[in-house]
Amino acid sequence: MQTLSVLIWVLAYSLSLIHITLFSVNCYKYRIKIELFYLIVLLNMFVLTATVTVLIIFNRNHFYPILLNSLLSLYITLPLYIYNLFGVDKKYFKYIPILVIIEAIFENILFLKGYYNLIFISRIVFYFILLIPLFISKRKKHEKGTLEWNIQNMTIKTAFIIIAFMAMLAPLQNFFFMKPYVSSLYWAVFTFAYQIPGLLYCKNRLFSSKKVPKKDSLSILSKREKEVSLAICEGYKYEEIAQKLFVSLSAIKKHSYNIYRKLGIKNNRELLHIYMEAQKRDII
Repeated sequence: MQTLSVLIWVLAYSLSLIHITLFSVNCYKYRIKIELFYLIVLLNMFVLTATVTVLIIFNRNHFYPILLNSLLSLYITLPLYIYNLFGVDKKYFKYIPILVIIEAIFENILFLKGYYNLIFISRIVFYFILLIPLFISKRKKHEKGTLEWNIQNMTIKTAFIIIAFMAMLAPLQNFFFMKPYVSSLYWAVFTFAYQIPGLLYCKNRLFSSKKVPKKDSLSILSKREKEVSLAICEGYKYEEIAQKLFVSLSAIKKHSYNIYRKLGIKNNRELLHIYMEAQKRDII
């Protein structure tokens, strides 16, 4: 059992590092904000899992403050990522730090009082409250196959895996975790499992032989980049676009560079082709 646990941990951490590396390459290549948010959450999850590993090896209670600090970082970055991904109204963002502070104080009180089982229940209630804005706020609907739809789909699959493992945690902790290495094996399998949707997303994003669908391409441009790209397609020169949009020439050149990089194109002819295809599909 010990050998199996060690092997799964090695595989789990290897996948975590590969996952982080691929998403870092992805963020560097496309520089899309929502993917950067996911990378930050992924790094937080990695730190949290490493902390849990330390807790398993050493005294759990002694290292609980370290675990709480790791969780606090995740408590903030995860809701920010989810709210941005699903287009939650900005007015709900201000409640995140308030709820995190309340939860941190409450968890510390429960820890000092020795009510360890209630901490787990407290976290469930905390996340339930954080998810309420997803259901009461108007959310953006994305067409199937677009970048936003793909990353939402990946996030939902990852969430289902995490929820499933958390649901199994309470019964397993009471009956099976008392056996040697079972707890370590459980968290190793958990670490391995929640990486799978993200790794598949990276594979499709970075290593697919097919180019990004045209309808997906335009959705990754910012509002200003769309304005610049449309002006380029209409035949305006950079100097004319700068005057038209009341910005500097250097800003237009920077936007142009970002447009070509994000769309994976090299010239205005390819950009015009993308816009013509988009107009056929009524995407613009």
